[in-house]
Amino acid sequence: MEKSCHTIDHRVYYNETDQMGRVYHSNYVIWMEKGRTEFIRDKNLSYKSLEAEGIFLPVSDIDIKFLKAIEYDMEIKIKTILMDINRIKVKFRYEFYDSDMQTLFGIGNTTNIFVDGDGVPKRVGKELVEKIRS
Repeated sequence: MEKSCHTIDHRVYYNETDQMGRVYHSNYVIWMEKGRTEFIRDKNLSYKSLEAEGIFLPVSDIDIKFLKAIEYDMEIKIKTILMDINRIKVKFRYEFYDSDMQTLFGIGNTTNIFVDGDGVPKRVGKELVEKIRS
């Protein structure tokens, strides 16, 4: 089965780089959040609408593998791939490419847990799982 994915464009701004003109590592986490947010939005959902229903998706696990430096003013693509989902958690993979998707600069992964407003893990409905999976 082909995995559901969504890709966004991003230009690297000066404030995202370090003294060497390379993207500072913490920005990858922000880009992963952007990718995940737009992935959800592409399913005609939003974090805001989920939260209004008492469903939150905090990150419980994250990792990033840096393969090649991304530099100031580069145009990149952030690809978000749904790796696994069930009624308790969602696993995403993130791939960071150049603008023509020929060079892979890095790979990230997150696990997000469904919780209620108090941060207590909760099972979500099968309908939501299928909507995100589609």
